[in-house]
Amino acid sequence: MTVSKTDFSKIPSISGNNMFSLKCEEVLIRKEPTRASYTVCQHTILAFKEGRLPPGSFSECVTAIRGGKCKALKMMVEEVRAGESLYFEDYGALIAEVASRNKESSFGGQRKTKSAMSLLPSRKSKAEDTTKTGEFEAITDLHSALVQEENT
Repeated sequence: MTVSKTDFSKIPSISGNNMFSLKCEEVLIRKEPTRASYTVCQHTILAFKEGRLPPGSFSECVTAIRGGKCKALKMMVEEVRAGESLYFEDYGALIAEVASRNKESSFGGQRKTKSAMSLLPSRKSKAEDTTKTGEFEAITDLHSALVQEENT
């Protein structure tokens, strides 16, 4: 296995924790541009530069890099010149934010206990849900009248 010769500390956003992606016009799927992980693009560029790409791998990328059309390469140059991460979205921060939101939600991640159940509105019995007040009495009166009529 070949190891990279590049000093990664000089490439600010090359991290597995970087979830930044870009629209790549050079790599097409069904004739449509793709979304590419910026970190994967950076590693592909470095592997190409160091001669570590296996023949035939990432052929569209190789063509774009050689032709000066690789968007990620231009972004890397921009970051190295700036000396800071310009294209970085912290995956770890996103995970922490989602976990925090879930924890803050009313039942996020908690088992429904008696105390949690008591927060729910009380249920009505089926008879209360389906019968309007007075309707039941009218039906009973009608039934009584029919029974009386039958007996006379």
